Amino acid sequence: MSGVSGRYLAAAHNLGLLQELVRKDPESYKEEFLEQFRHYETTLRLLELQPHQHRMDLDPLLEVVNFLSTVAPSYPEHAKTFATNLIDILRTQGQGLDPEVRLAFCKALVALRNRNAAPAFEVLELFFELVKCEDKILRKFLFGSIVAQIKRLHTQKKDQRLITTLQSFTFAKLKDSRSIVARTAQLVLIDSYRKGFWRDAKTANAIAECCFHKIARVQVAALKFFLGSSKDEEGLEDDEGDSEHEGKQEDAKTLKEVMTAFRAGKKTRKKIKNLEKAKKAIDKQHKAKKDRRSRECNLIAINDLFDPQEFADRLFRSVESKKSERFEIRLLQIALTARVIGVHSLQTLGFYSFLHRYLQPKQREVTRILLYAAQAAHSLVPPDVIEQLVRVIAQNFITDRNTAEAITVGLNAVREILSNCPFAATEELMRDLTEYKKYKNKNVSMAARGLITLFRSVNPKLLHRKDRGRPTEATKELELPEFGADHAKSFVPGAECLPEVVEEEEDDGWEEDDASDDSDDDGSDGWVNMPPSGDEEESDAEDGGEEGDDEPINKAEKATVISETRILSQDEHKKIATYQLKKQLEAEKGGNGRKRKNDDVRLDEEYAEKLARREQGDGLARLNDIEQFHKKIRRQNKEERLAQVKEGREGREDFGKPSKRGPHVGRTNRELAKRKPSQMVVQKKRGKNRQRTFRDQQLSLRKYLQKQKGMK
Repeated sequence: MSGVSGRYLAAAHNLGLLQELVRKDPESYKEEFLEQFRHYETTLRLLELQPHQHRMDLDPLLEVVNFLSTVAPSYPEHAKTFATNLIDILRTQGQGLDPEVRLAFCKALVALRNRNAAPAFEVLELFFELVKCEDKILRKFLFGSIVAQIKRLHTQKKDQRLITTLQSFTFAKLKDSRSIVARTAQLVLIDSYRKGFWRDAKTANAIAECCFHKIARVQVAALKFFLGSSKDEEGLEDDEGDSEHEGKQEDAKTLKEVMTAFRAGKKTRKKIKNLEKAKKAIDKQHKAKKDRRSRECNLIAINDLFDPQEFADRLFRSVESKKSERFEIRLLQIALTARVIGVHSLQTLGFYSFLHRYLQPKQREVTRILLYAAQAAHSLVPPDVIEQLVRVIAQNFITDRNTAEAITVGLNAVREILSNCPFAATEELMRDLTEYKKYKNKNVSMAARGLITLFRSVNPKLLHRKDRGRPTEATKELELPEFGADHAKSFVPGAECLPEVVEEEEDDGWEEDDASDDSDDDGSDGWVNMPPSGDEEESDAEDGGEEGDDEPINKAEKATVISETRILSQDEHKKIATYQLKKQLEAEKGGNGRKRKNDDVRLDEEYAEKLARREQGDGLARLNDIEQFHKKIRRQNKEERLAQVKEGREGREDFGKPSKRGPHVGRTNRELAKRKPSQMVVQKKRGKNRQRTFRDQQLSLRKYLQKQKGMK
């Protein structure tokens, strides 16, 4: 009994122990709780009289506040009083409180709010007011707690009315005159949109309004949100595809599982090394997931704009009018204007002539401006506007008086612009630009060949006859690009390679037997319907080949019938893709036998990769496409290869038996034993004599007797 009473006595002085007892039996320890609550009120009144106290005198108050915030929800009426008291103190005296006390009060409010002991909206309103305090640690905590509350409302309890109220309140804080409050509200909206808690059109348009904010930091943050990461703009995404990433994700382990497995086993050097490698892989996976989520959400946000045309026009007007702003901000505004125009195919025609003044080789960040010109070009822009833009680039960049790098960048920019607007190209311009394929610099010649590769598949008639390449079946079916023309087809191109009638698989043999019985009853005089032989099919094909004019029409009709009569399966789509690829390569079988150059093969592969990448994302060019330089592969000599091998071996553990180094390396233990002083060997010899077997003793005795007789 004395032990139990001693524990209860200790609980009055140990708040951690008292907290444990109150959780188990709240009613029995209500008096102790009220005593601590009265102690808190007394200490608080003392703090009001003496705001500036020593840090050691504040520790008891911090302990009591932590205890009450944890235990108070067990007593709802006192918890409500405690929460109201904290809110009033922070609202009236928040600026003058000690930073430690202020942070402890905020943490207590969060604990009460999470257990529904404090009103969520009042806490959020208070936290936005406390952001004014010049305390970096407090601001970081307030931002994290606001986002955590939004996440909690989104995942755990769907109180739509409260969510709408919080959202409207955060939108209103964007217009606050204090910059830190507006910036915090903006960061809350951006983080909530990226993580999917408030991913809707209202949030996206509220962030879009920040692009015209009077505070520069808020404006830049909104512009960067819509533009995404710099890696995405430069086209430096991971080479591993999404499918490969998804395949790896199934087998991936969490950091907790890896650490648990490491603690359970024996700690060897190999396991420690594997643990570090697994940690790095998990960090890389988290970072890639974050970057991918950021890339996806900025495109979704651009698509969620209520009026993209009005937004692009306002942004372009602000770029034109505010010439006093820094160049970095103007560049971000130009980038976002170009991206919105390209994604939504808008008609902001003044933007293209505005870019002319920046299209100079000596202009700062000129490659990015060329990229924005390519991103803003789309199929609905009039040809004369794009033609004028291309001519400005050609006159300023693609001339012999410029460096090879400037010519390369200009040719790449022209290629990206004309890939979106091929109808703006003229025969005169194309023949002038393709002459650079014989330029002495490798980068320039490859850029010109890239332009030739593009127009071989788009409009070969604009090229010189020798640059058109061998005609294929795909080029025969090619439709020349025209401004405003609709090239949509009523069938799946290439569907003519599929059979018109699909043979249904028979689950069993009953239907076949019934059909054979019916045919016997009908009495068809023994005639059997046989499938057509291969010779007959070949003769039919030869007959059909004579009708050269009707063949394309028949193919289109057959593809239309197949597309309209059934739903194509995944295997059939693969057959169509293979058939379309064969159309492009058909001329290579029957040509003059010339082998294609490695550069041409590389250009075709790059063009195919670029098309595949654009179909997955927003379909816009990237900086890597403009700054595309081809390195000439040079073979290494023997000395360079050996130096590279030795460089790779540095810092790596040696394989095999570890090599010994020292003055006695290479001698056996027997040789070393002969060199030892006799005093070192005496004791060992005596010990060996005591441990000898009977056979060893017998051989030793025989050897001794033979020596005595002189026989040995």
